[in-house]
Amino acid sequence: MFIYVIFVVFVISDNKVMNIDNIKQLLKKYNLSPNFTYGQNFLIDDDVLNNIVNTAKVTSIDQILEIGPGIGNLTEKLLATGAKVFSIEKDPKFLPIFKALQKKYPNFEFTIEDFLNFDLLAFSNNLPQVAGRYKAVANIPYYITGKILRKFFNAAKKPAEIVLLTQKEVAKNVIAKAGHMSLLGISVQLYGKPEIIKIVNRESFYPAPKVDSAIIKIEIFKKQKYKISEEQKFFKVVKACFLGKRKQIHNTLVNNLRLEKQQVEEILKKLNINFKSRPQELSVEDWIKLSDMIDRNNRD
Repeated sequence: MFIYVIFVVFVISDNKVMNIDNIKQLLKKYNLSPNFTYGQNFLIDDDVLNNIVNTAKVTSIDQILEIGPGIGNLTEKLLATGAKVFSIEKDPKFLPIFKALQKKYPNFEFTIEDFLNFDLLAFSNNLPQVAGRYKAVANIPYYITGKILRKFFNAAKKPAEIVLLTQKEVAKNVIAKAGHMSLLGISVQLYGKPEIIKIVNRESFYPAPKVDSAIIKIEIFKKQKYKISEEQKFFKVVKACFLGKRKQIHNTLVNNLRLEKQQVEEILKKLNINFKSRPQELSVEDWIKLSDMIDRNNRD
């Protein structure tokens, strides 16, 4: 049995099929308006909402952690499955909607809190033992995608799967392979296998953002796929090199990590990495070998 974590970009609570008129009516009913500081773009495409829930395979035996439920149209679809939903919302103006949902659904709980400050360990420790690992499903504010993912990947108990709706370009970075690799892609692929499920047009939101979105699924490895001696040192090497992602790898290692040129040349030669390679050309495996060898050489 799995538990699902759901992230939302701030949506609406209503039984009707979602459309822009229903969204505007509910906003007017609760005297609400989008807060652009929080990245609030309300999802008005019922097919996309259903796609998110279906991709997460939410059932009545699941427990769900939802981030940013906003006006709750995704929340209500999750609740309708019978799953236990625990929502975390930063913006207190949505409180009346949550209270209305709570009266309708006994399987709903919420807290007004910033997810980035939320105690994930305490949450996961309080889950029923029969449930096993939890899953994360997300329709999140674009500007904190990386921070949300890092919080989950740094957690002592990681979700079994993450399904999220995020900016299309961010999604493409997450699934990138060697040749087009990004820092975010390395950070995600170190812990799981990502794939894009569906591209979502910007017109599926109100107000419409300036970019298209994508539903992405990240299947977290049940057993650690990559062995890293020390994650902090690994990311120190990767981040230093991506500071100069258009520069050749041997130059970024010398200039950003203050390594000796001869040492860098010897390491790259041993690993069969082209001196002229740029950071985006290396695979996750390459980065692990590179950071491990740099660490060993520094200890010698």
